[in-house]
Amino acid sequence: MTSSVKNVVNFLRRIPKSHLVRNAVFVGATYATSEWVQQTVLGEKRDPTKVKRMAIWGFCFNGPGNYAWYKVLDKMLPGKSIKIALTKVFVEKLTMSPIWYAGFFIVHNIMEGKDDIFSEAKEKIIPTYLVGCTFWIPAQTLNFLFLPHVYRVAYVGIAGFIWANFLCFMKRHHVADLSRKLDYVSEE
Repeated sequence: MTSSVKNVVNFLRRIPKSHLVRNAVFVGATYATSEWVQQTVLGEKRDPTKVKRMAIWGFCFNGPGNYAWYKVLDKMLPGKSIKIALTKVFVEKLTMSPIWYAGFFIVHNIMEGKDDIFSEAKEKIIPTYLVGCTFWIPAQTLNFLFLPHVYRVAYVGIAGFIWANFLCFMKRHHVADLSRKLDYVSEE
């Protein structure tokens, strides 16, 4: 085993055997990795500050928040029938999703020291929400139908890797610019 793999294994062994902490670490790492992937794919100069902000979002907010949310949701709506799963998805899309999406942009703007912490959320929440519905409704239906609570945040973290790459993409672009680019592509 190489020394870097040994270091990772040793780090993982030191994480407390708490599902909350493990999920927070996993989601924090997922968001940080997504930012690193975006920087690589876009050929940007490495920006460890952006990677750290994504890690903070995942570790401090999204991981623990989702862990708590799924516990509440499972108590409110116990079971795994298709009806229960779809109800959970519906409840999540109407309640927590807008909060998470707004929170993502607002918390990042706070970490970036921006004066107007709400402007980006106002601009991007509706397109983010619409894309989120197309991605998360099928993903969460599978989650609620087949996975026990303790694995839900990890599953969401894996699906979230794809989603976090989209959020990193949205963070970099203005909606008007994206709209113009999509109009150009559709005209070709």
